[in-house]
Amino acid sequence: MRKYRNIYMLAPYNSTTGGIELGHQLIDYLRNKNENAFIVYIECDKIHKNDHIVTPAYAQYNIQITDIIEDHKDNILILPEVFFDWILKFKHIQIGCWWMSVDNRYINCSLHDVINFKKTISDKWNAIHDYRSHKKYHNKNSNRLLKKEETRITHFYQSHYAQFHLYQLGFSKVLPLSDYINIDFIKENMNLDYKNKKDIILYNPQKGLHFTQQIMAKMPDCKFIPLKGLSRVQLKQLFSEAKLYIDFGHFPGKDRLHREAAINKCCIITGKNGASFFYEDVPIENKYKFETKKSALPAIEKQIRYVLAHYNTCIDDFEYLRKTIMKEQTIFYSEIENAFL
Repeated sequence: MRKYRNIYMLAPYNSTTGGIELGHQLIDYLRNKNENAFIVYIECDKIHKNDHIVTPAYAQYNIQITDIIEDHKDNILILPEVFFDWILKFKHIQIGCWWMSVDNRYINCSLHDVINFKKTISDKWNAIHDYRSHKKYHNKNSNRLLKKEETRITHFYQSHYAQFHLYQLGFSKVLPLSDYINIDFIKENMNLDYKNKKDIILYNPQKGLHFTQQIMAKMPDCKFIPLKGLSRVQLKQLFSEAKLYIDFGHFPGKDRLHREAAINKCCIITGKNGASFFYEDVPIENKYKFETKKSALPAIEKQIRYVLAHYNTCIDDFEYLRKTIMKEQTIFYSEIENAFL
């Protein structure tokens, strides 16, 4: 007997991000298990009435599209954290709130929730300013709504950071539903020779750039390359050449770039923000994690220079991270079966 009659996964139409691909991976696995599982594409907050063509980037997955969501208690609708407001559109269907990102949840919710989530006084004041001047955070969608509807909601967490946050909010009906990096990406890099790595430091310019620029200013003799505007082939080439990937962004979930770098035998240095604080999400030794504050800059510079000079020794410190990444797909499939089958 099926646990759910129909399983729907909400996804933006014709868009490509790691989170959107993750939703397609979920439906792919469920359909391969003969479940009635569907992607529901949306555009401008409405169901997209399309010609049932899957977003080309995900054409390799076993996907069926529907533009009808049956509001029945035997069905479940999976919502990424940026679309929790869709709860208000239905009265009976079961809801899966999938916290792929914690921080992105607080883009589309109430001012009260944003202020509670923000850590610094300046960030709280900025939220109030956005509320008054830019009409942000006027949403009915709130954590209070999630508690009001908790009898039909299951919370899924992609990271231990999200799990911890859910417990802080007082939710108890929570289950893991993590992710895995593209398995083809892993297979392509299994048997490559990494003995000729160069003194290249890769970084993500989309997150934590201001702090990374402070590090770069202290190390003008070193080669830093941003991972931006690259094809998959170009990204793979840089990973295969570089000794180190650094990321001092906010890690709203268990991010992918550092895992892709690690599989390509880059050493990893991160901040202690969001998911990167949790060893379960970024399982590297503390000597490779730093507070993102000015006083930490000398220690970060010292560690970066040490890694570049002693790469052949340091790379062994990331063997556990690589082994963990290799197991992710199997774990993800097990989590799906526990939650939906």
